Amino acid sequence: MQDPYLELTGPIRGIVVIDPVKFEVVLKVKGSTESEDKDLSFLVVRYFSNGGESRSLVINKIRTNKLSTLELTFGHIVRSVEAAISVRVIGGSWPDGFRGVFTATTGSINHMKFSLLSSRNCKFPVKSDGMILLSRCVVCVELDGELMVSIIAQHEDEEKVVDQSDDNVFTPKKAGRSHNILKIGSCKMEVTVACSVFSDRILVRDEWVGARHL
Repeated sequence: MQDPYLELTGPIRGIVVIDPVKFEVVLKVKGSTESEDKDLSFLVVRYFSNGGESRSLVINKIRTNKLSTLELTFGHIVRSVEAAISVRVIGGSWPDGFRGVFTATTGSINHMKFSLLSSRNCKFPVKSDGMILLSRCVVCVELDGELMVSIIAQHEDEEKVVDQSDDNVFTPKKAGRSHNILKIGSCKMEVTVACSVFSDRILVRDEWVGARHL
């Protein structure tokens, strides 16, 4: 299997931990109509943090059934803020024959890259005002850490043409926006990161309870 990873387009907001957090994954084989869809894999994972984490970490859960093996990977980001990312083309043009891959990485778990957009061809979904339509635009990052936003331009013929890349590092804050520039060839893109804090208390069934960030 060349690429076994499923591209997630959500969540559109950061997830806050109220023990336990339950993840449900249902994979189906698509039929000609919804009623003809067939179940391929089903996964339910409960995660208990117990408030004991002092550093960010990555959790892997693997479940196997008769038809498939499913791996769920997620990160617990401690003392975090929510970072909303937007990218806008402000000059030049994207190089012909290249596809683009946008990713975000947090400093503490920099071996994991969160996909913001991976164009399957050499054209971006771009609005009339130059705003690139990212498939994912929200990540969580430690308030005392750093956030790296990267772009890689991959040529259709990877054996003959060297990839181009650029990246920016942003310092998270409790509120406000930060701006920086990414450049691939003549294509100039403005990256905006807007940070906001999570509420430490959430209303659940008419009661306010403490929360931790995931």
